[in-house]
This record gives sequence, structure tokens and C-alpha cells, in this order.
Amino acid sequence: MFLNSSRSRSEQSLARWATSQLHDIDALDKMVDASLKGHYPPKSVSRFADVVSLRVQSEPESRPPMSEVVHALVRLVQRANMSKRNIGEDRRSEDPDVKDDMY
Repeated sequence: MFLNSSRSRSEQSLARWATSQLHDIDALDKMVDASLKGHYPPKSVSRFADVVSLRVQSEPESRPPMSEVVHALVRLVQRANMSKRNIGEDRRSEDPDVKDDMY
């Protein structure tokens, strides 16, 4: 478990700190890596958080295997990428000035 002793006691455990914010959309927006902002809509970020919350449960026997978590995250990324492609296709079909090579 990652601990940061320079933080207040309630913020020292990264998992404990993050777990308390995984279902708060505003907090999630602040936790997302800056390089990913804009790549995933808030609903997708919330779904990622739902999967993460399964893995940080306090009782180890309640946690799914990491392989299941990775599989779920991969599916979410694929779904998000598919949605982005569909949005791009919709834009091209609606706007004849949008060039195909832009997407």
C-alpha cells in the first residue's frame, strides 16, 4: 500500500483516500491524469472508477482477481474508443466539409 507521510493522516493511504472519492464525479475529474482529460467522457471515467472500486475493497477475499479487473478495464477502453469512432462517423455523415482523414 502506498503511504505519503507528508499528508494528513486521512490522506496518507492513497487507496483509502481515492476510495472515498470514486463515486464523486467532480472528485474523479480532478483525479484523472491531465494527459487523459478530454479523451474519455465523465460517464466512462465513472465506469472506470466502478471497476477500480472493486479492487480496493477492504476485505481481500471480496476483491476480484486482477486479471478480471484488467479485462473489465480493457472492455471499457474498447467501448469508449468505439463510441468515439461512431461519433466521428456521425460528424462526417452530417457535415460534408469534414474530411475522412481527420478521424
